[in-house]
Order: sequence, then structure tokens, then C-alpha cells
Amino acid sequence: MNIGYRLLICLGIVGLHFAAFIVPVSELFMIYIILFNPRWFRDVLKNMSPP
Repeated sequence: MNIGYRLLICLGIVGLHFAAFIVPVSELFMIYIILFNPRWFRDVLKNMSPP
């Protein structure tokens, strides 16, 4: 997934929540995960999958 597609997803999330006049912390966390795809998050997902 390229950075342009990730930015569009994030802008859609922000737009959806601004329409409701609220920006919860969970939304900002999701945006961070989508944009930067941190190593620790990938490790958590790998450890959750069955062996």
C-alpha cells in the first residue's frame, strides 16, 4: 500500500469524524498505524496469528 493510498484513507477517517464534530484518540491512533505501519504493531499481529 503506497503512501498516497494511506493518506486518502486517513483523510477519509478524519473527514468522517469532523462531520460529527469529534476527534477521538482512537482515530488518531488508527491514523498513526495506517501511515507509519510501525514494526511493533506488525510484531503484535504476527504473535496473534496461530502457529
